Amino acid sequence: MAYNPEIADRVRAIMEVMGDVDEKRMMGSLAFMVNGKMAVGVSGDEVFFPMGGGEALELALQQGAHRLALASGRSVPFAALTDPDDDLLADWIGDAVARALG
Repeated sequence: MAYNPEIADRVRAIMEVMGDVDEKRMMGSLAFMVNGKMAVGVSGDEVFFPMGGGEALELALQQGAHRLALASGRSVPFAALTDPDDDLLADWIGDAVARALG
């Protein structure tokens, strides 16, 4: 599934103020890379965040995210938000960039 360009633009606008960010297209999705690591991705109408599994993923799910569903059915430790508002999106992106830098 291709990514929603409007949502990608919203993510891009927030990411631009956070420093050096690279964009990479991956299997129809768009990944935003910080320090060589994926911080945020956009696929369809979802914004997704690599969580590394464990407690971080469980906390994200408790905070309203859902587990990213891959078309292949493979489970990955990514949390996803469907078309979040800009304030929520900025909070999640800030946390994702911190994880990528840490």
